[in-house]
Amino acid sequence: MTACDVYLATPVLRDVEAFLPVFARGLSAQPPSAVLLRLADAPEAALTAQIQKIQPLVQGQDIALILEDRPALALKTGCDGVHLSPNFTGSARDVRKQYGDALQLGVAVGSSRDAAMRAGEEGADYVCFGANGPAADPLEDEEPESLTALVQWWCMMMELPAVADVPDPAHLPEFVQAGADFIMPAESFWAAPQAWHITA
Repeated sequence: MTACDVYLATPVLRDVEAFLPVFARGLSAQPPSAVLLRLADAPEAALTAQIQKIQPLVQGQDIALILEDRPALALKTGCDGVHLSPNFTGSARDVRKQYGDALQLGVAVGSSRDAAMRAGEEGADYVCFGANGPAADPLEDEEPESLTALVQWWCMMMELPAVADVPDPAHLPEFVQAGADFIMPAESFWAAPQAWHITA
């Protein structure tokens, strides 16, 4: 058991089948609790086919499959949840109101405390801190807060789980030490998963 769980995010995929060998190696090297599936734009039928190609590898191992930015399709295809990226045009509140508790709901909040607290108020099941998303909230006469310090503060003060989007393996220890509930390795994970070994 690791000090925090692993949440793997795929690159934005156009061809899931071509990615499956890389995906299987990554799962074997660092078994996750959840996988975030990112798909390039395509007709719904094509997206559904892509999801169905990866579902057995994920849900067949009792790993949660979370689809990015497509709540209706996530529900229709039997995914476990939806993750709202900064590109999502609606709100977490709208998604929660429309789908209730049928989907786990995650929100990328960048480095903003306000965005994280707002996501929690709107019904998110977790927040994801990282470089992508709203910028840090300006604090008068203070140095910008580091992402690690933000994650540590959140995990000490809030009950809502935090995902830390970690930019490279060198930063793993500091985010684990900060108490992140989940570690999301950067896309470089898939090229060298062994470099991302997370110890307890």
